[in-house]
Amino acid sequence: MSQQQVQGTIKTRMAVLVFCRDVSNPMVLYFDNAQKVYDDLKILINSTEVKMVEFEPIGPIKKASLLSSNIVGVALQEERYLSQE
Repeated sequence: MSQQQVQGTIKTRMAVLVFCRDVSNPMVLYFDNAQKVYDDLKILINSTEVKMVEFEPIGPIKKASLLSSNIVGVALQEERYLSQE
């Protein structure tokens, strides 16, 4: 068997995990400024006002929307990935 050498650099990106009511897996969303989105969602969770939240993340999910009352938790996740640049 031959071994393949992987070329590239390891980079780090932040993902926002949005946990929704009645859904077992969180939505994993990527943003240029993940910390700001995370902070905004934390404020929405603590608010009694119900709002429609619309996301336009970068990555595989292009657009998502849901009611703020369905968000039960958020988290930031640091991910490492291999860049071929």
